[in-house]
Amino acid sequence: MNKYFKIEVLAILMITLMLGISYLIKVRNEQMERHTSAKELEIFDSVTVEVNASALTSKLFADYTVKIGDELKMKQLLYTGYNARLLKSNYGRSVGHLLYLDENVSMLQDNGFYYKAEHTVYDKKRGFFYTTSPFVAYLSKGTIIHGVNMTYDIQKKITTAENVNALFFTGP
Repeated sequence: MNKYFKIEVLAILMITLMLGISYLIKVRNEQMERHTSAKELEIFDSVTVEVNASALTSKLFADYTVKIGDELKMKQLLYTGYNARLLKSNYGRSVGHLLYLDENVSMLQDNGFYYKAEHTVYDKKRGFFYTTSPFVAYLSKGTIIHGVNMTYDIQKKITTAENVNALFFTGP
């Protein structure tokens, strides 16, 4: 009987020790934690309309939109507004009053001017259009301008750029 008593005491001590250690170890599923999504909203074929107190200021069409925090990420977007007649891009994101556009960006103005670039930023509040990549601008009467890092003030109709290569047509 003495032999079995020692085995029982040893078994009870081992079980108590294992339970104590298991309560000290924090078990987590790291794979589950890594794949959590922060998406607040996901929309297919969306239309976002901005209005002020008196009128419609802009419309933003997108094939796919995801809202994460204060940022909207979009695919295949088309923007029309007070300052920009038509802005198109494959990808874009909107943060506050800034619209970041990437891949196949094009902008058409009311005066017929047309701009193409790969990466741009449109400041809706100030009315500025910035290209952060090489661009091509098609202006009136066949004038074509190539350059890098263009800033276009839409309201004043003033364009500044770096490394400009232009072909001007001045005749009728």
